[in-house]
Amino acid sequence: MLARQRHPTLRRLSARTLALAAAGLWLLALVAQPLSAGELDTLDSGLKLIPADAAFFVSRLHNRQQFEAVVHSKAWARVMAMPAARMVRSMYEKYASDPSTPAGKIDAALKNPEVRKLLDLLGQMGSQEVFVYGGEDVDNFLELLQDVTGALRYGPAVLQLTGQAGERTPNDLQARIVVSTLAKNLDLLDIPTLVFGFKLKNTDLAKEELIKLETFANIMLEMNERTKGRFKKAKVGAYEYLTLELDGAMLPWNMLPVEKLKEIEAEKGDVEKIVGRLKELKLVLALGLRGQYLLASIGPSTEGLARLGTGKRLIDRPELKPLTKFADKRLTSIAYVSEDMNQQLNNNAKAIDGVLDAVNAWLPTAKLDDRQRARIRKDAGALAADLKQWLPAAGASLGFGFLSPGGLEGYQRAWGEHPLIDGSKPLSLLEHVGGDPILGGVTRLKISVKDYDQAVKWLKIGYGYFREFGLPALPDDPREKLRKFLAEAVPLAARLDKANRDMLLPALADGQVAVVVDAKLKSKHFIEALPASRQPIPMLEPALVLGVSNAALLRKAGSEYRTAINGLLDAARKIEGVNLPDWLRIPEPKAIEADGRKIYVYRLPEEWGVDEQIAPHLAVSDGVAVVAMSQNHVERLLKATPLKVGGVLKHPTRPLAGAAWLRWSGLIDAARPWVNLATKQAADPQVETPVQLYQIASQAPAALEVLKVLQTVSSESYLEDQAMVTHLLLEIRDIKD
Repeated sequence: MLARQRHPTLRRLSARTLALAAAGLWLLALVAQPLSAGELDTLDSGLKLIPADAAFFVSRLHNRQQFEAVVHSKAWARVMAMPAARMVRSMYEKYASDPSTPAGKIDAALKNPEVRKLLDLLGQMGSQEVFVYGGEDVDNFLELLQDVTGALRYGPAVLQLTGQAGERTPNDLQARIVVSTLAKNLDLLDIPTLVFGFKLKNTDLAKEELIKLETFANIMLEMNERTKGRFKKAKVGAYEYLTLELDGAMLPWNMLPVEKLKEIEAEKGDVEKIVGRLKELKLVLALGLRGQYLLASIGPSTEGLARLGTGKRLIDRPELKPLTKFADKRLTSIAYVSEDMNQQLNNNAKAIDGVLDAVNAWLPTAKLDDRQRARIRKDAGALAADLKQWLPAAGASLGFGFLSPGGLEGYQRAWGEHPLIDGSKPLSLLEHVGGDPILGGVTRLKISVKDYDQAVKWLKIGYGYFREFGLPALPDDPREKLRKFLAEAVPLAARLDKANRDMLLPALADGQVAVVVDAKLKSKHFIEALPASRQPIPMLEPALVLGVSNAALLRKAGSEYRTAINGLLDAARKIEGVNLPDWLRIPEPKAIEADGRKIYVYRLPEEWGVDEQIAPHLAVSDGVAVVAMSQNHVERLLKATPLKVGGVLKHPTRPLAGAAWLRWSGLIDAARPWVNLATKQAADPQVETPVQLYQIASQAPAALEVLKVLQTVSSESYLEDQAMVTHLLLEIRDIKD
């Protein structure tokens, strides 16, 4: 057995423990004095410079304050006092003293004054605000990217089915598709505008480094004939920038596989069109200071820089108005995505069109008669139209976070359609999640019989095509077996359909759904295959809770489901060669009386070796249906109990579309007994334990305590001004001495 090192200084590093301990610390933040209240012009952010037609804007603010909050916290001090952290410092100090080691070379470089200046500048660049802004031409780039991606998804299959692939390799087919798509979308082929901003506390160091960069770049770029005269200092508006202008003609076209691409192009001249367009493209890189900001831009010109702070600004748009009343907060992040960009990112209609185009391209070559082709073309078009009706239209989105007395708080707004979510009423199921579960989420969906009927219609049409084309194509033996199975299965499927439409959907018309995970179920020995514990330890308890409009109909639907599913299993057993185990069926549940309610339980087979407390339990009462893995959990969920998770859900009485939470500290508490069990197992002299595993286990309790700095994450979602608003709070608390 391997000997264990008991000395405080460990011989080997437990990197995993350090990573776990540090994972929650970045969230610690100091709540400083607020900014002066007012309109968005009072914000200390580059947001004020961004044009109104921006495709997106993302900013991270007060980064240094958040970093210092972490490193000055008691939790971080606890991490650094851990044996593994002390070992890291000791190892670095040892090797840094030797100039021949990598650590020694790094240490020497860090002492170089020029390196120190550069590192100081990099530190400044990330300390206050970092932002990136995308111009409206980003939408064109995304559209082109989606066109190429969609073509690659379905194009090779179409070429194979239509016989156009020939003997070309998959790589050649993909290249042909990309060339064809680019040639059809030359107007979208351009370089998007991106501007990166870094707010500096002191610009003197940046000015010094820019002078060095200008000197170095002048020497290096002027020596190269391709770049000679392309690097210069240019004035953009009232500010000077170092710029480097490149164009597509500079590429070594004679070294690129242009002729090979011409051999596989779908239409003669496609490659020449693309090459011509690429040669016209210009790429301008710019770097310079604008007030306190170090700005870097990429794009076809410096227009992205020129438009900053001019004309209509992003803060003038109505989508930014919700940020106004938070202008006095200590903002940590701002993120905006335009309606056009969101529609490009969520353009599922284009994917549907891609499938439809693939079907229409295949039909002329398919071995079908004209009547069949016409029917398939008609059905495919109708299906595409129906699918598009289900797609919600995306709008702009805005998100921002800020430091609050409880931790880190934020809002996310998503404009557009939300057809599946009902936010018109309070979520009554919040009183049927057990009070203070570790994890949970509740929402209310819109239950639509019309949508269900439409889905069933297409399932029936699809089954008709299978009977007409798929079944006859099978070999004789499996075809006959499948025919016999379908003879029994189809009436059972019709029975399920009737149960869904006439029983299940009306019974669940309330629309509320909750998923809950708790950890109040305890045992000394959950599974026979695992070692027993001396004291009962908790097990995670998942559960599903549904809002019920008609309990009698739901019970009737459950009975229909049991009969139909068992009938399908029996029909499958009749197929020669199919051997389904006898236990694979839904048995008659055992009824248990609890507080005047019936709870139904499906006991697990004894040979599984699972604690008898664990078994599927179901209960239906007026207003609530519960599926859980223990009787006690079902009883807790059936009982109306006020929600006690706090955070933004402290008083959840308003109409909500959704609510969710994670009691991170509760999850850590549930994990602690398991960690202690693992630690004791590792320390057992009768058990052979690798040294590293023992060291990880021995430090885990301290790491768990540090991770509890994040207490609870809670969120609520509601509809407001045609937007889905999500309010999020991360509650953070430093550890005690």
